Amino acid sequence: MNATLPVNRADLEPVSRPMEYALNVVKALGESGMTAVPLKPNAAMLAAGARAGGVTVEVAWKIYQAMINEGN
Repeated sequence: MNATLPVNRADLEPVSRPMEYALNVVKALGESGMTAVPLKPNAAMLAAGARAGGVTVEVAWKIYQAMINEGN
């Protein structure tokens, strides 16, 4: 898992209005317990899912697709 350090936005240079909006959307997602994920996972993600579930990569891909589709 990749860890990120908290960023104090006051220490950053000013950002554009669209960037400010995007940052607020990402913050709101996190506060609601949600995150953005790719529609198509990479090979490492599928391999990790397969290991965790004790299934093949193909089954992990089907599970991932089902989860994404259910969330729409």
